[in-house]
Amino acid sequence: MDQPEMPRIVFRSRFGIGLTLVVWAICIAGMVSSIIVGAGLAPVVLLASLGWFVWLAFWRPSVVTDAEGVELRNLVRDVEVPYSAIDDVDTRYSLVVRSGGRSFSAWGAPAPGGASSLRDSMSRRRATNRTDWSDAPHSVRAGGAARPGDTVDSASGAPATVIRRELARREHEGVRRDTTARAVVTVRPLLVAVSLVALAASIAVIVFPGL
Repeated sequence: MDQPEMPRIVFRSRFGIGLTLVVWAICIAGMVSSIIVGAGLAPVVLLASLGWFVWLAFWRPSVVTDAEGVELRNLVRDVEVPYSAIDDVDTRYSLVVRSGGRSFSAWGAPAPGGASSLRDSMSRRRATNRTDWSDAPHSVRAGGAARPGDTVDSASGAPATVIRRELARREHEGVRRDTTARAVVTVRPLLVAVSLVALAASIAVIVFPGL
C-alpha cells in the first residue's frame, strides 16, 4: 500500500498571531483617526511602520512541513531543509534543525516558558508517563528525554513532532538518504527593502516633524 502524501502544515506561534492582530487593529484605528483629524503624515507613517515590523517579527516567522522537508521562515531569511539533510532536531529554547554541521533556529517556534526551558537545559525531564507528551515520538518520551519544548501542543514541539515522526518513518521503511541534500538559505530582498524604507521613513518624520 502506498504511503499517503504528507500534507503541508504551517506552524505559527499563537501568541504572535494574537499580538499582531491586536497591534494591527490599534494601528489601523490610529491611522484612520489621524487622517480624519488632520494630524499630519508623522503618526500615519509611524503607525504603518509599527504594523509592518510587528508583522515581520511575530506573524511571518513560521515553520512549514511537507512531503519534501521543512522550511524555517524567519524575519528576512528562510531556510529550506530536505528530510535527507536533517541530522537532528532540538527544542531547548526554540525549534532548532541541525544539518551538515550547522544549526538553524526557527524564530516562530519558541519553546514554552523561558524559565522552565533554562531550568531544563542541563537536565531533561522524565516524560514517559506524562499525558502531554503522549503524542510525541517514543524516542522523545523514553528514557526521560523530553523537554518542555517537546510537548506537542507547544510552538516548538508541534513541528518537532511532525519532523521526528517523518524521520522515524523513513528510517523504519528503509528510505535511503540523499547524501547530496543540503540546507538552502535564502534572504528575501523585498522584505529587507521594505524594512529599510519603513525605518528611514520613521526616522525622517521624527527628525523632520514638519513633513
